[in-house]
Amino acid sequence: MKPFDRGIFILFDGARPDVFQEMLDAGLLPNLLKHLLPEGKLRTAVAAYPTVSGPAHLAFMTGCHPGTLNVPGIYWFDRQAYGRSRLGIGGFRTYLGPFKIEKMNSDVAPDTPTLADVWPDAAIVFGWYTRGLPGSALLTRWTKAASFVRGLITKDWLQCDRDAEVKLDLAVESGASMIFAVFPSADEMGHLFGPTSKEVRDAYLNLDRMVGKLFDRLSRRGEADRTVVMVASDHGQSRTHTHFPLDRFISSRLGPTMIYKRFITPLTGIENVVFPSGNGMANVHFKGRGWTEGRPDLGEARYQDLIKDLIKEDAIDSLAWRDADGWIVVLGKQGRARLREDRGKDGKGFIEYEALEGEPFGYADLGGRMSFEEVLRATFDTDYPDAPVSLATLMRSPRSGDLIVNATLGYDLRDWWEYQEAAGSHGALHREHAQVTVLTNVPLAEGPMRTVDVYPTLAALMGRPVPAGVEGSSRA
Repeated sequence: MKPFDRGIFILFDGARPDVFQEMLDAGLLPNLLKHLLPEGKLRTAVAAYPTVSGPAHLAFMTGCHPGTLNVPGIYWFDRQAYGRSRLGIGGFRTYLGPFKIEKMNSDVAPDTPTLADVWPDAAIVFGWYTRGLPGSALLTRWTKAASFVRGLITKDWLQCDRDAEVKLDLAVESGASMIFAVFPSADEMGHLFGPTSKEVRDAYLNLDRMVGKLFDRLSRRGEADRTVVMVASDHGQSRTHTHFPLDRFISSRLGPTMIYKRFITPLTGIENVVFPSGNGMANVHFKGRGWTEGRPDLGEARYQDLIKDLIKEDAIDSLAWRDADGWIVVLGKQGRARLREDRGKDGKGFIEYEALEGEPFGYADLGGRMSFEEVLRATFDTDYPDAPVSLATLMRSPRSGDLIVNATLGYDLRDWWEYQEAAGSHGALHREHAQVTVLTNVPLAEGPMRTVDVYPTLAALMGRPVPAGVEGSSRA
């Protein structure tokens, strides 16, 4: 196959494969069926963990897991930086609000891949990460804030997608070899109205219309056959019916707790930190002997008592933490397991997995030393696809929590006021959060894939070398 000249990647934020399938079966998405399903069937992938906008976007833009990039959540806490800061004003981050691009460009681990490494002339629409690209690459630099504020006020997030479409058309006309565009409406309206609501389905209809217009434009330019087009989501979403106050649960047992409630509180005198992502998972940190003294031993009685109390709650699906021997312990409603990451001589990742009591993820006969690919294939069609790799890669990050908390479907991990009442949540390891759709006009290799595979796949389809450090595998 001759390499493609151009690439267009559309991140349809928060979309669910089952909604895509239902609407395709009903004949409601004719343009997607015509242009982006060459094999006639929907393809799915496992999202990067945590399954939340921002960190999960980075998987597409770098080919790396968020933990590798040291961005373990849409909020994060750095115990060492906090411990060294004055008046408690450093060592934590939110990517919700202004300057998220500047923050992420600064925060992502150095010497990791970027879009600029492969596509130095890339154009970005509503993207969160632009390291290595000139300021002119971000086509929505001066319009994104106004577009999103209007969406918050009017709840008309479809207009944000239309704003993105205008800039996407400009990017096509610019001749950029790679276009990365984010369409936020399915995620935002899923939080507002629920992930399978009419309002969300309207976003799918709008996407279908836009894809038809995009291919018409490419055809007029004589580029339809020389452009690889891909639509994918960064995470799914599940319906939320109950809020669980994780921060108050922990503070009532272990003392003052820092939490984001659209602002940081409290700043000083804290013993714990609770930072949710997508409201379905949370990184939890404990002061232990001191914020600069390293991670506490969660084998201590006070932490084990907390863990035992948490897992009894209907709202808590699973917990994970590091033990004194370097294993990641996973406790769920169905049992306990442990896992750890091992690097082979060739640098490829392996997972050692051992069920100790029952099986926390309900896996059948999973155990021993397995490659990342073997874990993916063995768990892809389960309720917790790729969960061992997801946890192992997240917990590479020095900023990841001492305790990782995943909520039960239907629950989220906060009960404070937000700018919109949450009818949908994501962030966790569940299939409903972790399984996403990948649509493209090019047949890909058979078998399961991860969202970190998109970057090397697009590079391969365009005949461009993949930079060192990319963790995904090409599925071209």
